[in-house]
Amino acid sequence: MKNRVVLLIACINIFLVLATSRVSANSSWHWLTVSPMTVLPFAVIFTLLIETVSVVKFGRVANAKKAFWMVGLANLLSFIAPYLERAYRFIPTSGGFSISAAFNKGPYYMILFGYLALTVIVELPVVYLMLRKESLNKKNLLLSILLSNIVTTLLVAVIERVICTGRW
Repeated sequence: MKNRVVLLIACINIFLVLATSRVSANSSWHWLTVSPMTVLPFAVIFTLLIETVSVVKFGRVANAKKAFWMVGLANLLSFIAPYLERAYRFIPTSGGFSISAAFNKGPYYMILFGYLALTVIVELPVVYLMLRKESLNKKNLLLSILLSNIVTTLLVAVIERVICTGRW
């Protein structure tokens, strides 16, 4: 258990070092079409279905209801994690830890490589640790979680780029 916690902390720190963002001074982001937050409910449903089916079918998890709830919990955590990290980065400019600023300033919820990395870092351990006893094949469970997260993140990124356009 201690090794897993150390590994998780190391992965999060690596992500925080590698996931830097560009800053455009004296500018504001404007959505030209529709905000990704409008498309978000469809992306959530789409993601939950694909990831749950993948974990149940390929990860060979017998309890589909538990798989759905664990995938949902992991997705909620991976959705909130970037905003917590952004709120932390807003401390120098907003004067404190501001969840509101993280949600409302700039191009939020844009799927980039860092988001994929964060999704895997957050979701993989949560889903795997909660469902490994339910799975008939732990290696397939691990691969199904990893691959379904990659597939859904890439699909949502492509859909987001097609539907949601913006500029500085």
